[in-house]
Amino acid sequence: MERANGQHQLRLTIFLLVLAVSAACIIAGAQAPDPCDSQFLSWVIGNSCPGDLDHPTEMCCQAVVAAVGIRFGDTVEVPCLCRVAKERFLGLVGFDIHDILRVYPTCDGVRPVGPQTAEACQGRV
Repeated sequence: MERANGQHQLRLTIFLLVLAVSAACIIAGAQAPDPCDSQFLSWVIGNSCPGDLDHPTEMCCQAVVAAVGIRFGDTVEVPCLCRVAKERFLGLVGFDIHDILRVYPTCDGVRPVGPQTAEACQGRV
Protein backbone atom coordinates (compact mmCIF):
# COMPACT_ATOMS: atom_id res chain seq x y z
CA MET A 1 0.00 0.00 0.00
CA GLU A 2 2.84 2.37 0.91
CA ARG A 3 4.56 1.60 -2.40
CA ALA A 4 1.36 2.35 -4.34
CA ASN A 5 0.96 5.73 -2.61
CA GLY A 6 4.58 6.59 -3.30
CA GLN A 7 4.21 5.64 -6.96
CA HIS A 8 1.03 7.67 -7.23
CA GLN A 9 2.76 10.73 -5.79
CA LEU A 10 5.75 10.25 -8.08
CA ARG A 11 3.53 9.87 -11.16
CA LEU A 12 1.57 12.98 -10.17
CA THR A 13 4.80 14.94 -9.71
CA ILE A 14 6.14 13.79 -13.09
CA PHE A 15 2.81 14.61 -14.76
CA LEU A 16 2.77 18.10 -13.27
CA LEU A 17 6.37 18.67 -14.30
CA VAL A 18 5.66 17.61 -17.89
CA LEU A 19 2.54 19.79 -17.88
CA ALA A 20 4.51 22.80 -16.64
CA VAL A 21 7.26 22.32 -19.23
CA SER A 22 4.65 21.90 -21.98
CA ALA A 23 2.87 25.07 -20.90
CA ALA A 24 6.15 26.98 -20.84
CA CYS A 25 6.97 25.77 -24.35
CA ILE A 26 3.57 26.78 -25.65
CA ILE A 27 3.90 30.22 -24.10
CA ALA A 28 7.37 30.57 -25.59
CA GLY A 29 6.07 29.41 -28.98
CA ALA A 30 8.19 26.28 -28.98
CA GLN A 31 7.08 22.74 -29.55
CA ALA A 32 6.67 20.54 -26.49
CA PRO A 33 9.54 18.09 -25.95
CA ASP A 34 9.02 14.44 -26.72
CA PRO A 35 8.00 12.77 -23.44
CA CYS A 36 9.53 9.46 -24.55
CA ASP A 37 13.27 9.50 -24.01
CA SER A 38 13.78 5.96 -25.26
CA GLN A 39 17.54 5.95 -24.71
CA PHE A 40 17.22 7.03 -21.10
CA LEU A 41 14.32 4.66 -20.35
CA SER A 42 16.14 1.72 -21.95
CA TRP A 43 19.24 2.53 -19.90
CA VAL A 44 17.23 2.64 -16.65
CA ILE A 45 15.35 -0.57 -17.51
CA GLY A 46 18.53 -2.33 -18.60
CA ASN A 47 20.38 -1.38 -15.42
CA SER A 48 17.63 -1.85 -12.85
CA CYS A 49 15.30 -4.56 -14.15
CA PRO A 50 17.28 -7.69 -15.14
CA GLY A 51 17.42 -10.22 -12.35
CA ASP A 52 14.38 -11.05 -10.26
CA LEU A 53 11.45 -10.03 -12.48
CA ASP A 54 8.99 -10.99 -9.75
CA HIS A 55 10.44 -8.38 -7.37
CA PRO A 56 11.54 -5.41 -9.50
CA THR A 57 13.15 -2.34 -7.97
CA GLU A 58 11.30 0.96 -7.65
CA MET A 59 13.51 2.49 -10.35
CA CYS A 60 12.76 -0.41 -12.67
CA CYS A 61 9.03 0.00 -12.14
CA GLN A 62 9.08 3.74 -12.76
CA ALA A 63 10.83 3.30 -16.10
CA VAL A 64 8.68 0.34 -17.17
CA VAL A 65 5.40 2.10 -16.33
CA ALA A 66 6.57 5.21 -18.21
CA ALA A 67 7.71 3.21 -21.25
CA VAL A 68 4.42 1.34 -21.49
CA GLY A 69 2.18 4.29 -20.68
CA ILE A 70 3.53 7.00 -22.98
CA ARG A 71 1.48 6.92 -26.20
CA PHE A 72 -0.08 3.56 -25.27
CA GLY A 73 -2.50 2.55 -28.03
CA ASP A 74 -1.56 5.51 -30.22
CA THR A 75 -2.19 4.75 -33.88
CA VAL A 76 -0.42 7.84 -35.22
CA GLU A 77 2.74 8.17 -33.14
CA VAL A 78 4.96 5.20 -32.37
CA PRO A 79 4.25 4.07 -28.78
CA CYS A 80 7.14 4.69 -26.43
CA LEU A 81 7.33 0.98 -25.58
CA CYS A 82 8.21 0.18 -29.19
CA ARG A 83 10.97 2.76 -29.25
CA VAL A 84 12.40 1.64 -25.90
CA ALA A 85 12.33 -2.03 -26.92
CA LYS A 86 14.30 -1.24 -30.10
CA GLU A 87 17.14 0.45 -28.22
CA ARG A 88 20.40 -1.46 -28.63
CA PHE A 89 21.29 -1.30 -24.94
CA LEU A 90 18.36 -3.53 -23.91
CA GLY A 91 19.51 -6.24 -26.28
CA LEU A 92 23.03 -6.02 -24.92
CA VAL A 93 21.81 -6.79 -21.40
CA GLY A 94 19.49 -9.56 -22.62
CA PHE A 95 16.23 -7.73 -21.96
CA ASP A 96 13.42 -7.35 -24.50
CA ILE A 97 9.84 -6.16 -24.94
CA HIS A 98 8.45 -9.39 -23.50
CA ASP A 99 10.45 -8.89 -20.30
CA ILE A 100 9.14 -5.33 -20.01
CA LEU A 101 5.57 -6.56 -20.43
CA ARG A 102 6.14 -9.34 -17.90
CA VAL A 103 7.35 -6.86 -15.26
CA TYR A 104 4.63 -4.26 -15.99
CA PRO A 105 1.76 -5.82 -13.97
CA THR A 106 4.10 -6.44 -11.02
CA CYS A 107 4.84 -2.70 -11.10
CA ASP A 108 1.11 -1.94 -10.70
CA GLY A 109 0.72 -0.98 -14.36
CA VAL A 110 -2.91 -0.37 -15.25
CA ARG A 111 -2.87 -0.57 -19.05
CA PRO A 112 -4.33 -3.73 -20.61
CA VAL A 113 -1.15 -5.32 -21.96
CA GLY A 114 -0.74 -8.75 -23.49
CA PRO A 115 0.83 -10.50 -26.49
CA GLN A 116 -0.96 -8.08 -28.83
CA THR A 117 0.95 -5.21 -27.22
CA ALA A 118 4.31 -6.56 -28.40
CA GLU A 119 2.86 -7.51 -31.78
CA ALA A 120 1.68 -3.92 -32.30
CA CYS A 121 5.34 -2.85 -32.35
CA GLN A 122 6.21 -5.07 -35.33
CA GLY A 123 7.33 -2.89 -38.21
CA ARG A 124 7.06 0.34 -36.21
CA VAL A 125 10.10 2.49 -35.39
